[in-house]
Amino acid sequence: MRSFLERISSRKFLTALAVQAASVAAIFWPQYEQTISTAAVRIAALATLLLAAVGYGTIEAGLDREASSAQAGIDKPALKA
Repeated sequence: MRSFLERISSRKFLTALAVQAASVAAIFWPQYEQTISTAAVRIAALATLLLAAVGYGTIEAGLDREASSAQAGIDKPALKA
């Protein structure tokens, strides 16, 4: 089972959360609907961009660690999927 932090840091979850927050804000402040919508899209895009970059960095670090362990002759368990 995935940890709580892993579940809430998924791009899908954060994108859905940004859209839900924008929807609630649009309900309570209808005069700012266009501004809220634009902000929600930007926040979702930024979250996706940052999490993709962090995910890529984590994957590359894991691969580099695995490669250096293989060169040193150290047995290391496989990366979790």
